[in-house]
Amino acid sequence: MKRLALLLLSAVLLTSCANKSMTRYETLAPTLEKKGFDATIAEVKKQQKDLYGSNSEYLYYYDLGVLNHYNRNFDESIKNFEKAEKIYDDLYTKSISNEAAAIVTNDNVRPYRARPFEVLTMYQLQILNYLAKGDVDGALVEVKRSQIAMQSLYQKDQDKVNDNGFLRYLSALVYELDDEKDDAAISYYKTVKAYDESKMGLPNEVYEYVTESLRSLDREDDIKDLKKPELASTPRASAAREKGQEIVVIGYAGHSPILGEMYLSGTFVSGGVMNLYYKDGETGNKVSFTLVAPPVAGAGSETFHIGFALPEVRKHNSRVDHFEVSMDGGNRMKPEKVMSVDDELRRNMEDEKTTTITRTAVRVILRTIAAQKAKSATNTGNVLLDLVKNVGVDVAQGQLEQADLRVGLFLPNSFYMTRIPVDAGSHSVSVAAQGSHGETVGVYNFDNIAVRKGQKVFLIVPAIK
Repeated sequence: MKRLALLLLSAVLLTSCANKSMTRYETLAPTLEKKGFDATIAEVKKQQKDLYGSNSEYLYYYDLGVLNHYNRNFDESIKNFEKAEKIYDDLYTKSISNEAAAIVTNDNVRPYRARPFEVLTMYQLQILNYLAKGDVDGALVEVKRSQIAMQSLYQKDQDKVNDNGFLRYLSALVYELDDEKDDAAISYYKTVKAYDESKMGLPNEVYEYVTESLRSLDREDDIKDLKKPELASTPRASAAREKGQEIVVIGYAGHSPILGEMYLSGTFVSGGVMNLYYKDGETGNKVSFTLVAPPVAGAGSETFHIGFALPEVRKHNSRVDHFEVSMDGGNRMKPEKVMSVDDELRRNMEDEKTTTITRTAVRVILRTIAAQKAKSATNTGNVLLDLVKNVGVDVAQGQLEQADLRVGLFLPNSFYMTRIPVDAGSHSVSVAAQGSHGETVGVYNFDNIAVRKGQKVFLIVPAIK
């Protein structure tokens, strides 16, 4: 009975490591909605231990970096993203000592390593932090770091990690500011390639700047290689080059998706197949599929009935759908969507789906086998006592498997951007955040914006609603 007690105690202790993701969201989302960025930053810091803990340290600094960026605390945002980046780097250079614990419990006991789109978005926001401060050198350093990160992601998983069009576009813009025309042209070219890989396609304004840049350097062959309809003219991009100054509006619309639990059940035959079923959270339809089941030591040819939870995307019904910009009280323009976090998260989940299912199913089978052996080894012959004991072991074993729902909480659902060529001098910009039916959700005014000769001024509009 001592072995039984130890087993149940271990299960209880390990279950206490369960994910805090839903608690984190349920605590912080109302604060953001009702009290704003300052209050949410304070709440994140106040509840670091309870809401994040040591295994989600990356997300703690990541969330603070995002919130401070929205709040125009650019220096604080930079510091927090630097800490998140260091944690990310360290987790891939150090040995993973807690993988054994994850095998018998769940993925939440592993340090959170960041999803590919979170890593690239971290660099996007970091670049924009420096650009908003007018620090081109700092932005250039982040651009070069981002190139290393993208290359590293490709090396880790070439089949699954795609490029990021918005990051490539930002990189091209920074190279332009540093007068590195060839590097800018290369980044513009890669921008189109990256957008071609994404679901959202290539924004029109982005392609205009790509075309103008490549034409100015006599790289017509590159334009042909992109296999896009050629533009007869590039009025805005040409005006930006002729004037030499721009106001760049970056809009963050809506709230990114979070992760909820999806329950799967079915059968598993070691070294054979696993047939699984689940209910689609968005359509309500029942879905079935079959995967190869890897061999599991001790499983023999027995058929196991299994059930476990996996993360699934749960989209927010965002109030902000797009933006409208008014320049100096005159012309109105609509920034184009340059990145969809919803698409990025769904692509990442799809990329990881088979690996996550297989790892989780094997873990459930191993624990089931261990639980059966534990029950047999501790039988007392007393039917009632053995029944209570066996139920306790089954409950404890079942409690251990919880889906890893960790993800950055405060990203927007969509990134929007427009570049406005201007004369040097003072300008005013009004940005209206609008809903899907054109209703105004919020207005952001920027008055007396001083634009020096040759300068690009970046305006951040965080409509996280």
